[in-house]
Amino acid sequence: MVTLYVKSLPLKDVITNLADAFATNFTNYCHEYTLEIPEQFGEGFIRGVNFDNGFGLIEYKCLFKENICIHFSVNQIHPLKFIYCSVGEVKHKFEEQESLHLIDQFQNVIVASTAKNGHILLFPKNKQIHLNSLEISRKEFKKKLDCELSKLDVKLRKLFKDLNGRQLFYHHGNYSLNMADCIDKIQTSRLGGFTRRLFLEGKANEILSIQIQDFEDDRKSEPKRQILRKSDMEKIRHAAGMLKQNLSAPLTIASLAKEVGTNPSKLQEGFRQVFGQTVNNYLNKLRLEYAKDQILIGELNISEIADRVGISNKSYFSRLFKSAYQLNPKEFAKKVRKNSE
Repeated sequence: MVTLYVKSLPLKDVITNLADAFATNFTNYCHEYTLEIPEQFGEGFIRGVNFDNGFGLIEYKCLFKENICIHFSVNQIHPLKFIYCSVGEVKHKFEEQESLHLIDQFQNVIVASTAKNGHILLFPKNKQIHLNSLEISRKEFKKKLDCELSKLDVKLRKLFKDLNGRQLFYHHGNYSLNMADCIDKIQTSRLGGFTRRLFLEGKANEILSIQIQDFEDDRKSEPKRQILRKSDMEKIRHAAGMLKQNLSAPLTIASLAKEVGTNPSKLQEGFRQVFGQTVNNYLNKLRLEYAKDQILIGELNISEIADRVGISNKSYFSRLFKSAYQLNPKEFAKKVRKNSE
């Protein structure tokens, strides 16, 4: 294992220390510092950017040839970290503890060490990793907090107000899909210069906002949670399967959500994430696909098909079908017969 020792803030120092450890250089583009990992150590990059008021974002997109241990140490209060893993998995530990925390793909964690003790991140060899860490110096960041914190969760409120780092804190969050979308937009941005810096600062604020919302949602009991997680995806697919199996008498959204163990708002959001449409639109898509297949088979008449898909109003069924296939069911059946002849 290769162990590297770096400072935590400002992030320019992190990149400078890593460049020295890797015996290489780094680039500075509009205060965004990028280190390309030398070939003998692996591939990818580590990039850091500082914003005003002790606020910074560091990104690791890399694949190392050896296990890498990055040991963050400071001669002042250690920053608060909001970490999110998009690809792969890494391990985290506090300097003063032996236990390791696994940060899995799509998972976010919030960590704060006590006083001047540091953090350790362990990157496995031969594994693609994409990790973002939002770093906050709480004393400097206090200037940014121009809003009252009373609405914030009591644990987070205490954490932000712990300016002298007296509280050891570790929150192992759920799998966040909103964060994955946010990170993806950073990755696909083609902005440069000043506009990129503004964009990154906006995204850093968005990352913090998502992390706080996720934390507060995690603290709720399961039925009251509103934010869609990776763990909800199986429930969404199960719900989609139930709709397909019960076209003639589909469950209501509330009943379907209860059946798969979620709530209606998360069910709707899940269908928008996975299928790009609402539950009812997805149901109608299944109905029309089934109806089209049955007309092609030719064993049922139009009324029987409408009954099979649970639509008693034949005019409504006809309008739905025409909106999807440009012909009403009778016209479509006539065209099928003509083509077969």
